[in-house]
Amino acid sequence: MSKVDLLNILNKYSKDENYEFNGYLMYKDKEIAEIKDTNLIRSMDDDLLPIIMINKKIGAFEAWLQTRVIDTHRTNSRQVRRRLSVRSEVPKEIVIRARAVSITDNYWLKWENENITYNEVRNRLSDGLNTVALYGNVIENDFSNDDITPELTNIGSFEKCWRLINGHWYMIKKGSYKENFAEVLVSNIALDFGFKAVKYEAIDEGTLVRCRDFTNSGEVDFEPMFSFVKDYWGIDDSIKIIEELGYIKDFLDITFMDALCYNIDRHTFNFGILRKDGDLLGLAPNFDNNLAFSGVLNDRALEKSWYSTAFTKNTYKPILEEYKYDIPQINFNKIESIIDNTLRGFPTLEKETGFKDIVFRIIKNNYDELIGIKNN
Repeated sequence: MSKVDLLNILNKYSKDENYEFNGYLMYKDKEIAEIKDTNLIRSMDDDLLPIIMINKKIGAFEAWLQTRVIDTHRTNSRQVRRRLSVRSEVPKEIVIRARAVSITDNYWLKWENENITYNEVRNRLSDGLNTVALYGNVIENDFSNDDITPELTNIGSFEKCWRLINGHWYMIKKGSYKENFAEVLVSNIALDFGFKAVKYEAIDEGTLVRCRDFTNSGEVDFEPMFSFVKDYWGIDDSIKIIEELGYIKDFLDITFMDALCYNIDRHTFNFGILRKDGDLLGLAPNFDNNLAFSGVLNDRALEKSWYSTAFTKNTYKPILEEYKYDIPQINFNKIESIIDNTLRGFPTLEKETGFKDIVFRIIKNNYDELIGIKNN
């Protein structure tokens, strides 16, 4: 048997694209950092740097890029990348292909010797790949080679897309009926309490949920808490930082909702800080609650977990007690009404025997745990 020339085969068929970036990290129309070979060379405005880059350590720029990349494990993300001929699985290369543009802030990349404005870049943002991102439908798309998609920087593990509706960007998200219901219900309860929360609504009879971009197309900038702590589950350090920043009350409101609705999925990418032109504004509103009511387990977990308050007792209650959080009084007749109103957007769940009672019991049992009532 003749010897196989593996090197020749590799060189012949390998798609080895070196996609380093040389140019500037931009904030709106201002050059704020010089980048060479995807490395930070110098800061040109420390006050406007993304929080994760403020210390200007080696690798800071690439670390920032990695916080913005689409989850490559999402099935439909492969279809999006295929449509754009993005062969790479390397986060920095994927984000660079999108100029690092995100719906929720004003940062972007400008190549060296390039003459282009932020308005020109922002106006090229297109939702033409939304059906590809949401459904994997590669046939129905309206996207030209000059367009920029926000889907390559649309992070998170659930299938989702950005859609432009009447001039405003909306996040459309797909999950199970119960995950979508949890998203909308937590939003409705939080808003009824007067907490800062993103408004979600069910569409297509609950197969999808949507919410409006809470930065209002980059009117403010969202910085995930991960940018401070660089730890996906770094809640303890996050609390200390938030306390120092003076935003602890809003965070405790989020923690209370997590405790009340048994949300086991609070991590440092689904809460964070709002900034504007570098200035801190406050904590971002409560969002991303589709794994509340233990939805993370499976589609039938809701029926099995109503009795368990252990997670609330061991995880969230100590935080609320340490910071002497004033537990709001609950009108449970109002809670039942909110559940009823939310269920109208989910006809399949509305018909499910006992579903409403289970949801109510989860909330009631967790509330009783928080205020110290023993249930027999």
